[in-house]
Amino acid sequence: MNILTADDNGMSGFFMRFPFFSSEEKEQIMLKTSCDGYKKGAAIFDEGEMPQGLTYLSSGKVKIVKKGILDKEQITRLVQHGQLIGFRALCAGGCYVASAKAIEPATVCTIAKECFLSLMKTNSAFTIAMVQHLAHDLNFADLRTVALTQKHMRARLADSLLMLANTYGTEEDGQTLCIRLSRHDLANLSNMTISNVVRTLSAFQAEGLLCFDRYSIRLLNMPTIVSIGKHG
Repeated sequence: MNILTADDNGMSGFFMRFPFFSSEEKEQIMLKTSCDGYKKGAAIFDEGEMPQGLTYLSSGKVKIVKKGILDKEQITRLVQHGQLIGFRALCAGGCYVASAKAIEPATVCTIAKECFLSLMKTNSAFTIAMVQHLAHDLNFADLRTVALTQKHMRARLADSLLMLANTYGTEEDGQTLCIRLSRHDLANLSNMTISNVVRTLSAFQAEGLLCFDRYSIRLLNMPTIVSIGKHG
């Protein structure tokens, strides 16, 4: 982990997302922000830790992981640069209920808790934005719960592929996902075993829906994948 200054990390992205701060508020935020660089696979925070402030992903990709029975991991959410991490625990005043890990090298910035709480009290536009963000996260969690508990394996995997495409986009060809996930991570994202992920990917490839190698996945028939995810 490398310590960076707030000026080094791209906090401009945070101010673009939340464009309603005064010059004085921006200055205060910069003074109260610390930034860290993380290597691929590094833990940004662990389940059970107390939040130290509002965490913003300036660059890179992050997965949110929850441990279940027998410490089986479930990836509950994927985060792209420009998004907030661990916001619900901060607002609840409790510990993180899941862990955040870097999928690739990442820069993470934390606005000190006291600064965040002060802004929530004095800047109504920021407070409304935080409430909207929280509502969006809860809506997403509800949809994922239904998908992972009621859909069959083909639909769960299709849903996960669509989530990857929507979160991280595709490369210039418009088909190859801009994310390299291991089969283990894809299984944890889809609530499947690794063998079932490989078997289902192979079936999708045989049907001409996609092609894949060890890490790369290219979606060849998006409409059918959407249909499988929706009606599964």
